[in-house]
Amino acid sequence: MRATKLIFFLLLICIAACESDSSSELNNSQGTGGSMTRFAISNGYMYIASQSTISVFDIRNNTFEKINTISTNGGLETVVARGEYLYLGATDAMYIYSIADPVTPTFIFRYAHIVSCDPVVVQGDRAFVTLRAGSACNRGANALEIIDITNKNNPSLIANYPMLSPHGLGVDGNLLFICEGEHGLKVFDIQNERSIQLKHHIENIHAYDVIPNNGILLLTGEDGVFQYRYDQQTGTLILLSKIPVSRTEV
Repeated sequence: MRATKLIFFLLLICIAACESDSSSELNNSQGTGGSMTRFAISNGYMYIASQSTISVFDIRNNTFEKINTISTNGGLETVVARGEYLYLGATDAMYIYSIADPVTPTFIFRYAHIVSCDPVVVQGDRAFVTLRAGSACNRGANALEIIDITNKNNPSLIANYPMLSPHGLGVDGNLLFICEGEHGLKVFDIQNERSIQLKHHIENIHAYDVIPNNGILLLTGEDGVFQYRYDQQTGTLILLSKIPVSRTEV
């Protein structure tokens, strides 16, 4: 399927980012993946979320060894690592796991919401979650939630915003990038979390997932992988390159 190809591109991007570091730096770093991916890298370990498990792989010293599997409540869709925590998007909730012991992720909290597809990104003490109705989760709503995760044992909702068909998302400073599927890419100013402002909307692309990083945005969509330069103050986007992806189903 096309989505599988796009996820593969994001995996390559993440691996390339990690390989740019030395092996010693990798042991103290976190990989940069898309919000729709099922893997996350932190301090020399890779965490892969399946439907009902978190698999832990040791990737230090150029190895790739599976060392643990943690059972969960199921419905896992996405995972992101920040600091000593994993944030997992599931069909019924956002789950927080501690990786203070990197080999054994430990359940901390389940932030429940209505059933929907939901990738998660985290910046500081804020989590940004998109909820999307779809064929696999048709009881859901189309919305963005901003969540205060200062207290990992008791996250609280700051704001909820209606969306059209939100998929992946990414955050950099005061800018939040949201892929709206066939409705394109939206860039929001999130300085005021209770009244975010739409700054730009690119409507002529199908946007699936994004990775913003210091002024460079990588975006995957039905037509391929796009690279944009963005102004970190205004969010203005300039297309730099495109890698086409065949529309042929596999």
